[in-house]
Amino acid sequence: EHFADHDLVHIEGYLLFNMPFAEKVIELAKQANCKIALDLSSFEVVGIFKETLETWLKDHIDIIIANEDEAKAYTDAEPEQSLEIFAGICDLAIVKLGADGVLLAQGDKRERVNTTKVNAIDTTGAGDLWASGFFYGLTQGWDLAKSASLGCQTGASVVQEIGAVIPDSVWEKINNNK
Repeated sequence: EHFADHDLVHIEGYLLFNMPFAEKVIELAKQANCKIALDLSSFEVVGIFKETLETWLKDHIDIIIANEDEAKAYTDAEPEQSLEIFAGICDLAIVKLGADGVLLAQGDKRERVNTTKVNAIDTTGAGDLWASGFFYGLTQGWDLAKSASLGCQTGASVVQEIGAVIPDSVWEKINNNK
């Protein structure tokens, strides 16, 4: 019932540190016919749980999100090659490139979305805010590129702040640019 009326469950790799809980989330999400998105969270998480991740990606995960370091830790490949490896496993593959934007693959479709260069002072929350913008776009029926562009905008906005909170005034600018 926790996942009833939802289409997507987004989980982070850090959830693997509580394996019984993580497995229950996946089980219940699948029972509710939700797609599951997994953000790898950290190259250290990938290193510790690579074997589990291999099974999860093959059997449970519909959308994989990784940054360059996480992708390399999992695939031992450069971002473009990592994207192709992930695309061969999951329905939607995303490799974030920080200040260089993001790569996306869904079926035969490939996208590269650039981002605005900013003065990053704290990367805390960048991945989470990227995902929030991206998934917001998808829930609005936007295409991958427009959704990723909003993800890049929210990620770029938070790295210009100390901490993982975007000020209300910046949210207003983001909302006006959608």
